[in-house]
Amino acid sequence: MSSLIIRPASITDVSSIVKVRVGAFTEQEVCGFIVPGESMYASQENLRKMWDRANLLKGGSEVFVAECEAKVIGFIVYNMKSPDDNIDNLAVTKEEQGKGVGRALVEYVEALATSRGYDILGTDTTENAEGVPWKSYGFWRKMGYVDAGDRVATEYGFKIIPFHKKLK
Repeated sequence: MSSLIIRPASITDVSSIVKVRVGAFTEQEVCGFIVPGESMYASQENLRKMWDRANLLKGGSEVFVAECEAKVIGFIVYNMKSPDDNIDNLAVTKEEQGKGVGRALVEYVEALATSRGYDILGTDTTENAEGVPWKSYGFWRKMGYVDAGDRVATEYGFKIIPFHKKLK
């Protein structure tokens, strides 16, 4: 990724963010791992409704995109107001997965959090009803995030797996 740029997103990036989310995985892959139905990040209309200003969503989440050769290939959503789930969403196009884009986005947010005085970050992933974790589980472990050991049941049959990482 020689020309990878990470920058704050803007409302003009909405269509690109949706393309990334839709192209990151198939609905078959996520069946049993996410809330059924349409994700805010998979609908331009829904994401535009949630956009507040600059790179901020309503509720205070910040959105950053990764670009390569002027094409958005990934995004991350970060919320400082929620100490347990600061990294709310991370997606990279299927073609770019495994090439360091997700790592670069997470490291960018970690550096931002550190510069703002935070010493811990949280995120989560899920496991299906059979106890199989979503593919991001290994990614978060490689990034130094610790499985909190909790499994939070949802009404949809999957469980949420909280993670945290000490930054300092």
